[in-house]
Amino acid sequence: MSHREQSEIVVFAGHTRLMIVCVALAFLLPAVAGFFTNHKARQSWEKRELAVLPNVIEAKSSKHFFTDLEAFIDDHIGFATPLNKIYRQLQFYVFSDSPIANVDVGDDGFVFFNAHSATRPYAAIKKICRPSTPHIKKTERAMAAFASAVREYGASISYAIVPSKPLLYPQELPATVPAPHRKACLALDPLQSAAGQLRERASGKDYAVHFPVEELLSMRNEPAFYPPGNFHSASKINHVFAAGLLRSLDIDPGTAYSKGARLQMINADMRVMGFVRSVQAWTYPYADFRVSVNRGKPEWVTRYYSRARDFGTYVSARPASNRSALLLSNSFGAFVAPHLAPGFKSLTHINLNALQESEAALFLQQIMERVKPDDLIVLFHDGGIPSAPLYMLANAAL
Repeated sequence: MSHREQSEIVVFAGHTRLMIVCVALAFLLPAVAGFFTNHKARQSWEKRELAVLPNVIEAKSSKHFFTDLEAFIDDHIGFATPLNKIYRQLQFYVFSDSPIANVDVGDDGFVFFNAHSATRPYAAIKKICRPSTPHIKKTERAMAAFASAVREYGASISYAIVPSKPLLYPQELPATVPAPHRKACLALDPLQSAAGQLRERASGKDYAVHFPVEELLSMRNEPAFYPPGNFHSASKINHVFAAGLLRSLDIDPGTAYSKGARLQMINADMRVMGFVRSVQAWTYPYADFRVSVNRGKPEWVTRYYSRARDFGTYVSARPASNRSALLLSNSFGAFVAPHLAPGFKSLTHINLNALQESEAALFLQQIMERVKPDDLIVLFHDGGIPSAPLYMLANAAL
């Protein structure tokens, strides 16, 4: 064999090995990508169940098995998720369009959550900007009934309602929001909103409704007051809201309460967008109060509230008062609780969004007897009216 022929064989062998490696990688890389993909997150983004790996024994036929296997491979192996993420980022950042139907994107990074269910588009905005008198009256009755039950345990009660972006920034609603809803939000006097009416109706009653909408409206245009890219309130709005609530309870947090505030980037909420975003927000360390937090405590909560996930206890070594508090809330509570914690020696927070009606009576009894709060605060945002957990607790107290 000549030297030339030997060289050609070596080159051919090298090319063959390279092709084998390339073919192997073509099969391997999608599998590796699938292995590291968060499939549960993809289900949430795409709002569908991904195909499951079929069981060959339970398959109706070989055809059904291979059809199901193909669906599994399509859903779990490959680069669908990273490509999907890039596509969503292009929609949001380049074209100022929302990658999901229940979120509207306006100018200057304003993001508006419009519905919890695809079957009820814009229900969340409609509920805020078109207040329902029957819902307001029903909520008022529930507030009175629950307040009466709480006082039997020796605790005082306050209701706190956080105004959301459609009420504070109606002019920022984009054209993708149907015109009737945009006009309703622009025309609504915040004092005539459901929260505003509930505050007025509480006058002279033995419970108070904290809804400082006038103060928050006067500050709304301050930089990063309410991050445009967030659904939940965050940043300075929560600091101001909580400070006012503490003072309404005769707790003065003092000048140390605002000490050390910093403007910085934090992770935005609404992970259902399909990618992690950052927003600019004011953060408050509350260092002088020496607050520690234990998420998932007390552990016994799940005995009486089986689906509890968002709960925890805040303990302050140098609190503004020697009182203890129980904060029952919807999802907004987790964003406000850290700003309330400096006011109390201990604050137990529980998000009630997943509370079952069958659990309400025993849960209320156990939580009041075990925590023994001096103050009970029920908190939700204006879009949380009517509040199903409040109705459950009020009915359980009857």
